[in-house]
Amino acid sequence: MTEPGGPLTNGSGSSDETRGGNAAAPPSTGTVQGTREDGSAVVVDAPSPVAPSIPVAPAGDGSGQEPTTEAVSPSAPEPARDGPDDAAEATTTAPAPSLADAKEARATRWGVGARSITLSGLIVMAMVALGQLSYQSDWVTGELVNNELSMPQRMAFIISLVGGLALGALGGAAVLLVARRKGWAWEVVERYNWFLSPVLLLPLLPQLLRVSAWHERHEELLTVLIPVILVSLVVLRRSFESVPEPVTRLVERVKRRIPPVVNRRGPFAVVLAASLFYVLFFSFYTVRWHYKLRTHNFDVGINDNLLFGGLKGVFMHSTVAFPDDPGRYLGAHAKVGGYLFLPLYALYPHAETLLVTESALLGLGALPLFGFARRFVSDWAAALLCLAYVCYYPMHSANFYEVNHVPMAAFFVLATAWAAEARRWVLFSVCFLSALLMREDLPIGLAVMGGFMLLAGHRPVAGLVMAAVSSVWFVVLRFVVMDAVADWWFPSMYKELWAPGEKGFVSVLKTLVTNPLFVFGKIMGQRQLIYLLHLFVPIAFLPVRRWYLWAAFVPGAILTLLATEYKPVTLYSFQYVMHWTPYLFLAAALALGAIAKAPGLGKTHARAALGTMLLASFVLTFNYGAFPRREGSLKGGYFNIEFTYSDAERRRHEDVLALRKLVPPDASVVATENVGPHFSSRLKFYALRRGSYHADYLVAERDKLDLADTRKHFRRAVTSGEYGLLETRGRIALFKRGYSTAKNAKLIAEWQP
Repeated sequence: MTEPGGPLTNGSGSSDETRGGNAAAPPSTGTVQGTREDGSAVVVDAPSPVAPSIPVAPAGDGSGQEPTTEAVSPSAPEPARDGPDDAAEATTTAPAPSLADAKEARATRWGVGARSITLSGLIVMAMVALGQLSYQSDWVTGELVNNELSMPQRMAFIISLVGGLALGALGGAAVLLVARRKGWAWEVVERYNWFLSPVLLLPLLPQLLRVSAWHERHEELLTVLIPVILVSLVVLRRSFESVPEPVTRLVERVKRRIPPVVNRRGPFAVVLAASLFYVLFFSFYTVRWHYKLRTHNFDVGINDNLLFGGLKGVFMHSTVAFPDDPGRYLGAHAKVGGYLFLPLYALYPHAETLLVTESALLGLGALPLFGFARRFVSDWAAALLCLAYVCYYPMHSANFYEVNHVPMAAFFVLATAWAAEARRWVLFSVCFLSALLMREDLPIGLAVMGGFMLLAGHRPVAGLVMAAVSSVWFVVLRFVVMDAVADWWFPSMYKELWAPGEKGFVSVLKTLVTNPLFVFGKIMGQRQLIYLLHLFVPIAFLPVRRWYLWAAFVPGAILTLLATEYKPVTLYSFQYVMHWTPYLFLAAALALGAIAKAPGLGKTHARAALGTMLLASFVLTFNYGAFPRREGSLKGGYFNIEFTYSDAERRRHEDVLALRKLVPPDASVVATENVGPHFSSRLKFYALRRGSYHADYLVAERDKLDLADTRKHFRRAVTSGEYGLLETRGRIALFKRGYSTAKNAKLIAEWQP
């Protein structure tokens, strides 16, 4: 086989490019029976085996003619010649083929014929199956979910498949017979069949894209896609290896007609368009999700309150998480990098600004990823990788889950990798420090990235700086600064891995070093394996294919898989997937580059790997991603995302805005969970599920009183005489501390569960 666009092999294994030569052929075949008087050989014709064609190099006579190949008989030596050109016209002889060689050639021919007939049958059968699964196919969903196709229908389906297989096989055999009569090589027929072999994947599409069959069945679809990926890799490889020469010439003609500017600017234009589409799409729908009152005090309210405090010169204080001692929040999280967005937040100090900022950073992450990837693969391959990034459905889920700093940091991680690769050291420093400051756990990934660069000997100085600075910053921040401020519950997420008699992260590290098999057994349960499928199947396991790229798994494994006591870190719909995402896509780019550089058919195999990744990415984002805007298909946290916006939801949001106008900007507020993020842009904001904390105003939504202790704190606040009802709008009420309680009793009666 040859690269696409290369020569086709003929029946003897030689190529079209080597057919021919201008060497002289012997005058005849036969047996030498003495010499004439002039010294020339006397040849007597006699039966002899037909000798194979032997490519002969052209004589160096300076004639300028194209080389041709003549059939040279190894049983007849070149007759002696007189003159100065005898040496130039001499031909090379070859031994006659043995009986074993003839048998091997015959067996090879049988194999070629059998493969051609089999492939022809399978291709036609696949087309029959595609028709059955695409038209009048209401039965497909029930069949995929419950195997409920009736026996008559099932037998009819089987008969049609067998008929297609037989018809295709007969057609393939007929083509081989025609090829034999016309002297065509059977290898050419097989090559065309392999070129068409991706048709075998087509019947899978109507099944894989049957959304109703895979709704809330992520594990089943992910498992099904594993063999699909393997089959896709095989047929795409063979197809790209077997591109017929006419097709290659056609492709080359089309390429020549494409304006050069398209190849120069087209890939970047595609990535930029996809990036901007992502930004606009997610900005619009995450803000709409907020307007539907589907965001929460934890975490939108917390992060909005943190940033508003920064505007007032109060940093790392959270009255939501630590109402009695807001400064203790630094003991839980160090989100110092979030304050980089203060100039933008100051333009519109509300939660919507954070939602748009997060969406923009995730979407724009495609740009540095493209800049990084194009240094290892072609620009178009890099662009297609970025499309897979934009369509990565775990990232869609993370984007819809509140507002968090780990997804925001992904842009800076990707930009750090690109800037280091491009030797843009100022940008490298800015992006690296920004990523480092986003949250206390992000230095782990950056340290691993730096160590990888150092060990690979690629930008080793930058890698050494990254690894050293990240490691020191993590140790000082996490084990000195944060532990000195407060001791929160986060270390208990790793409780099952604590060494006897000790607690915390250091204890986990000791267990990891001394008992790695125990740790591996704990972190590789069913939930964790399904979580890994969510992460790796959309990229067709590309980073797994090169052992040295397993370093990309280390940050996510440490920060998610080791957390045995906290379920959200190993659910694809939470923000923690972004501990994996940037490193996986960087590794995918390196994997494609490494595959393409492999000797022989590396580029062809890289195209197959890229095509397989695009297939997996498309199937999964179609079923579970945000772009189809399908109700309930996408999850954000524990919730199914809705893309519609009803009149009732619009009026409810208007009610919230009307009540917010009644609250002075500097007043303290306590609120129920979903209405709270609309009031959190203030210094003192509290979650009612924790208590009322004598806030100036209390905002409650009737349908959200059953979360934790919310109803208990609400009843205590409105029955104690501390708060009086100021205004109601729909199912939302605003109370003011010290206001008249005359209207409280009626509302309490109406709001009884």
